[in-house]
Amino acid sequence: MNGRERAAAVFKYRQTDIPCFDLMEGTVWDSVGYYFRKAHGLRNAEDVIDFLDCDFRWSHLFGKTLPLPDSDDAVRGLSGTNYSDSSGGYLLSDTVSVADIDRLFNPDPYKREIPDFEKMRRKFPDKALVFCVPWTPFFSGACSFFGMERAMITMLTEPELYYAFAIKQKEYLCEYIRLAIRAGAAEYCDFFWTGDDFASENGLILSPAHWRKLVKPYLKEAFDIAKTAGMLTLFHSCGAVSEVYPDFIEMGIDSHIGVQTSGKGMDIERLARDFGGKLVIFGGIDAQTTLIKCTSAQVERETRRNIGAFADCGGYIVSNSHHGLPDIPGENLAAMARAAGRRI
Repeated sequence: MNGRERAAAVFKYRQTDIPCFDLMEGTVWDSVGYYFRKAHGLRNAEDVIDFLDCDFRWSHLFGKTLPLPDSDDAVRGLSGTNYSDSSGGYLLSDTVSVADIDRLFNPDPYKREIPDFEKMRRKFPDKALVFCVPWTPFFSGACSFFGMERAMITMLTEPELYYAFAIKQKEYLCEYIRLAIRAGAAEYCDFFWTGDDFASENGLILSPAHWRKLVKPYLKEAFDIAKTAGMLTLFHSCGAVSEVYPDFIEMGIDSHIGVQTSGKGMDIERLARDFGGKLVIFGGIDAQTTLIKCTSAQVERETRRNIGAFADCGGYIVSNSHHGLPDIPGENLAAMARAAGRRI
């Protein structure tokens, strides 16, 4: 089987020649890139993805060579932000009316780059291709733009402000999907990807009832467009989210990506027992426990454990549960790939 055939079989819950495998969302971050440069002489992120024999290629990285750092000075320390930081610039933190939202928040899908999907397919004829939209979350997006505390208070006490934001975010997301489909996304890509973060390791940050009211309807519109066009769907969400897995399935989500098995209720045997054959589990090699705390031999054993949990029901893709963490040893990612049948 080639990568595209392997991925297609997994989403039909069928047997594959070797386990389906990906470095989560095709992401090679600085510290792990530096490892592969030193250990294997690789020059750029694309070389790392090829070396690991990943089954997927991601549109948000297409055309970017992303050279690997040649010095450990470039990879020290933590970097990046999350939705509790000012990654949205707190643009809406001082808004008091819907008119303020209308004035300040007007994302334009026509100004976002759309990849050349036909060219991408020509370059990767035997890989599963993923059409990725820009990061357009609803809950974590509101936290970025309003500030986390203000966003959560607004959702409960001034919901009209949240809805003004969410409707514009939804319109932006949906129109970008339509534009990409017209540009060949559904013709050349196998999968559609989007995401939102709304959980900690212990459970949802907002109640399931509030999530169903404030987030689910907008996400469903986006997935409906992608599903109608014929793409399978991937949804990124960190933390303990299995409480709303039935909602994922009802919405037409085919796979949860970023599965964090150290989260409450997210242990791999439970997921296989309760959702095997219903939802593809994409991830599960935990980036906060297994990949950081274990030896390479232990990583291989844990990876095989995950694969074994889904042996009878299918629908599992080996992948790290998150990316970008500088304390993940590169050799542990290589071990994960070996356990998935890659000869490295």
